[in-house]
Amino acid sequence: MQIGDIVEFWNGEQQVDERGRWAHRLDRKLLNSEPHSFNLDYPVSPYIGDVLNAPVVILGANAGYNSDLTPTEFPDAASVSAYIARVDDPSGSDWSFVSRYYDRTNYGHLVAAGKAVVVNACAYRSPKLSEEADNRAVIKRLPSSVITRRWLLEAVLPLAARGERLIVVKRGGQWKLPKTISTAPGVTVDPAPVSSQITGVPFAQVTAFLANRS
Repeated sequence: MQIGDIVEFWNGEQQVDERGRWAHRLDRKLLNSEPHSFNLDYPVSPYIGDVLNAPVVILGANAGYNSDLTPTEFPDAASVSAYIARVDDPSGSDWSFVSRYYDRTNYGHLVAAGKAVVVNACAYRSPKLSEEADNRAVIKRLPSSVITRRWLLEAVLPLAARGERLIVVKRGGQWKLPKTISTAPGVTVDPAPVSSQITGVPFAQVTAFLANRS
């Protein structure tokens, strides 16, 4: 796979059905037939940032959902269209809006500046995946999640090995990564996955990696 395959997979394929539920076309059948509690009321989030060019790739679990905050992200049709446009054309989009959601993290400014991208193992929204057994079971078979994992291993990992990307394993549980990932070149594993920050040594590596590129 190539780095652009994840964008090609999502481009134009995020669709809303007659009941107002958003999903990738290939995920629809499974989401309609299996028990889950994902919130499908809004466009989903496979990645946040310039997934094609951002040198730092942060692995997240799934798109979050907050009953108070998420609806404010999509107040009208124009906001929905703008969101989908960012997913369809990540390199040509303004990601500075992420400061609204990541201003308490130590990497949100990097996403806004195009230096980092958060890639979710699962694009679908829920409040707390660690407490959602049905959702974790569905993720294993979702076509979009299977493709995203394959993209990471086949397209991003080789770039990291060549020093062109730094992969930060922040929420690695749903990615089902091989045990050897922790020692792979260009990969750092955050020992505090639940923390909202990139902690300690991994964040120092991010800082040094970006400094060496400038």
